[in-house]
Amino acid sequence: MHQKSIKNQNTNKKTVKMLLVAGNTVQQRNSIITTTITNRKTTRTTNICCHISSWSALFVLSVLSIFASQHLPAAQAFDLGNELNLKPTNYAEWNENVTYVSSTSYNARGMQPLYEITHKIIWFFTGKDPLPEGYLVVKENDIEIGPKVERHEWIDFIKDYWKIWLIVLFVGLLIVTMPVVGLCFCCCRCAGACGGRSEPFDKKHDTCRRVFLGFLLIVLATGLIFGVIVTFATNSYMQQGIENSTNRVRDASNDTCKFLQTTSGQIDHILVTNYKQLSIQLENIMRETSSFIIKELEQKSMAVSLIYLTDFLEKLPQLKIKLQKMKSITNDLRVYASQLSDGLRGVKRELLVMLTKCNNKACQDVLNKYEIGKLDANGIHYDQLPDVTDIIDNLDSLISKDIASAGKRGRDMLNQMRAHLNTTIAKYTPKVIDSINKAGNAFKKASDSIKMEINKVSQVIKDNTHKYTGVADGYLNEYGPYRFHFGIAVCSILLTILVFVVAALLCGICGKRPDGYGDDCCNKGSGSRFLMLAVTFIFLFISAIALITLVHFLIGLIAYRGVCLPLKDPQNDNIFAHFDNAINLNNVLYPQQNKGKPTSGGLPALRISHVITACQRNQTIYEVLHIHNRIDIHEIKDYPAQYKINQTLDDLVDGISFDDSDIQILSPEDKQRILSLADSALKNFDSAQYIDNLNDTITKHSLTEIAQELLQTAKKIDKSEDMKDVQVSLRNQALHLETYEQNWVIPMKNKSVELIRLANDLDYSLRYKDRPFHESIPLLVNEIERAQLFFRVDGRQFVKDTAINLTQYFASEIENYLRMVVQAVEKKIGLCAPLANVYDAGVVSLCSAIVDPLNGFWAGAALCIVLFLPTLVVAVKLASLYQKSDPYPGPLVESGPKNKRRKNKDRRRGREYYEEPVPSSAHGIPPTVGVRDTRYNDMAPKHWDGGPPRYQNPPMAPPASEYERPPPYYYPGATEQD
Repeated sequence: MHQKSIKNQNTNKKTVKMLLVAGNTVQQRNSIITTTITNRKTTRTTNICCHISSWSALFVLSVLSIFASQHLPAAQAFDLGNELNLKPTNYAEWNENVTYVSSTSYNARGMQPLYEITHKIIWFFTGKDPLPEGYLVVKENDIEIGPKVERHEWIDFIKDYWKIWLIVLFVGLLIVTMPVVGLCFCCCRCAGACGGRSEPFDKKHDTCRRVFLGFLLIVLATGLIFGVIVTFATNSYMQQGIENSTNRVRDASNDTCKFLQTTSGQIDHILVTNYKQLSIQLENIMRETSSFIIKELEQKSMAVSLIYLTDFLEKLPQLKIKLQKMKSITNDLRVYASQLSDGLRGVKRELLVMLTKCNNKACQDVLNKYEIGKLDANGIHYDQLPDVTDIIDNLDSLISKDIASAGKRGRDMLNQMRAHLNTTIAKYTPKVIDSINKAGNAFKKASDSIKMEINKVSQVIKDNTHKYTGVADGYLNEYGPYRFHFGIAVCSILLTILVFVVAALLCGICGKRPDGYGDDCCNKGSGSRFLMLAVTFIFLFISAIALITLVHFLIGLIAYRGVCLPLKDPQNDNIFAHFDNAINLNNVLYPQQNKGKPTSGGLPALRISHVITACQRNQTIYEVLHIHNRIDIHEIKDYPAQYKINQTLDDLVDGISFDDSDIQILSPEDKQRILSLADSALKNFDSAQYIDNLNDTITKHSLTEIAQELLQTAKKIDKSEDMKDVQVSLRNQALHLETYEQNWVIPMKNKSVELIRLANDLDYSLRYKDRPFHESIPLLVNEIERAQLFFRVDGRQFVKDTAINLTQYFASEIENYLRMVVQAVEKKIGLCAPLANVYDAGVVSLCSAIVDPLNGFWAGAALCIVLFLPTLVVAVKLASLYQKSDPYPGPLVESGPKNKRRKNKDRRRGREYYEEPVPSSAHGIPPTVGVRDTRYNDMAPKHWDGGPPRYQNPPMAPPASEYERPPPYYYPGATEQD
């Protein structure tokens, strides 16, 4: 009985356990409220929601907007003096998956080591502090020209950048001198010098020179290959970066707008949706306050005993019905038991006769296994079941005397008290709800204002992005291909020179000597010509390429050191520091508040570097933008006082009162009537008599099982005339047993189970706190008298304290909501990682995709220019060696004249030993006749100058440059002895 009562109470409470911490007395609560009202700040609180304008509104409430319910801590449990069980507000979570497309990933495609080398080179030229002191100064948040510029003191500036000036000077000299050098070299070769003319045979060490210079040229060509590949690759990468730049800007714009739109939705969720859920919860609590107070009063005063007693008295007719049903079932069981016993005795007699007559072993097995001689014994004594007729008659008497009215009068008194509380609370409920709605309207107004500002900003970002990216796309589409093709032209020139050098190496290393008899297209002579083509192209284009490389170097240096490096490390970079100190974001975000005030005397300076690094650390917008300089989020804690929610709750508590002087739950007459119930026949009810005398085993063996066994045994008996009657009898008795099972045994089992259940239910209803009925009634009366005493002595104060605790919970729910918002705004919401990702993606798209390839381009081109200088020397010398058609002839030829004067002298002396040329023969070759000895005469022409003779071409022969006399021939040369 007591368990049932407790279950009903728990069902009616509709609670989720949540203990609220607050003061246990009215004085403590009033002190808290007074302190809150005293410390409440002025109308700036209203400005949070209603008077925030333009950009300030965006930054302030975007903080709240990013608030997602999943970040809010679950409502904590607090302990009140009366251990109230009130369910916390269940806030809906913000569920929206937002995907940002801006990416910080970049694939350098093998060029990263080169980019790092260019970074080190630029750092070598610029150093840590590329801006000398005195040339730029920061005054009143503005960058101005320094005193050294006004005094035209450029010495320090030149000293700091002497390395760059040296590079510019060197490249300038190279640009100016290389065309002059090329012109002089051309004239020199035209005059026959500078390798223009050379002896056709090798000198003693020419082979070694050719091998060494060839190897050196291979090394230079390898470097040129690397430089050409770098220029081609970086030019392509730079073009891709430029072409994708506008798309990256669009992605960044879309991500920013998406971030703002998400912020707008979250603003509405936290300030409108979640607050609406809170207001619904609080309104429900207000409407259930009176019921809740009465329930707490009943629990505390033990008035629940009255409820139980009233319920028990009202259920007496139901108890009577149960007893009558039990009586009917008991009678049915007795009748069924008598009929079953008579039937089983007849079956037993017949089976004993037939099974004894049967000579089959199966018959004897059935007889012994199922104890046929004890078939009618069941062991259940239905005559011992109690007779409840007297109890039923006694209940009729009690019901007729309307004993239930004794409990109804006490319950009516509690209902009157509930009605009084309802009336009192109903006067203040609309006021509290109105205050809640006013605060909700303020939040909604703030949400709408913020969403409007955010939508404006988003639209401005979209419009500007569409406008300027469209313009940029126009310029890129119009002029971008020119820049790309210009870079391709530079790369193609470098590639052409490289092809000439490589072709020269292939011909010079793999080709044979030029012989003058139909030379191959790829001999050493061709290699010489390829080398001279390379030299020609180098002289023609080296100045232009050097100028282009210098321009790219200066642009890349300024872009990396002046833009990329400061953007990548704004906190520690000196260049960024100059601009950072000149810009105070407070002047942009809060111009009215900081206008006309120096930073030191007004708001603390807010620097761009702080915003960037704070965002990269994923701090909240509230922290990043120092929004507390404009709005103190803690001021929203004053809303309960501002909208008079606390005052209305105080009035509600003060208005709760009732007259407890004449409270009478149970009159003396009703008390005696209820106590007499303990001596009624109900005290004689004993459910154990039913449980002990009833079970579901009506027969020792299953009648259905015996019937099946009899049928099987009948099949095993011989079909003789003597056993035929036995078979028939066994089948008949099996049919009887199955009929008894269905008609009597199964109904008896069901009724036995139902009778036991009714007995247990009745026993449970007659017990209170696990005591028998005759003890339960006095205990209930005693508890009711204690409840009556509690109402008279402590009832009013308890109701007031309970109301205080309830309203404290009410106020605590609001405070918890506001505290959640404050805590989340300051530490958990508005994490600006998406914006930091947009910033980092922008740096990558500018520096990694454009500036780094730009620096790689000038690095590759500069490498080629540097290698061109030794290539010129090596190519000219190697071209001269590749032109020689004859191998080293030996020391006699090499012992010729050592200088021009001696050479001319020897040339004159040499002519004395030969005859003058005579008219040519049939082939146009003039024969010569020696002066001294005819055996030394040669049929070859004698018009050489210190070199071996050559044939003159006959009239139909090809030119001498294409047709020469093949070896072998021997020419000792002029000697002093001659």
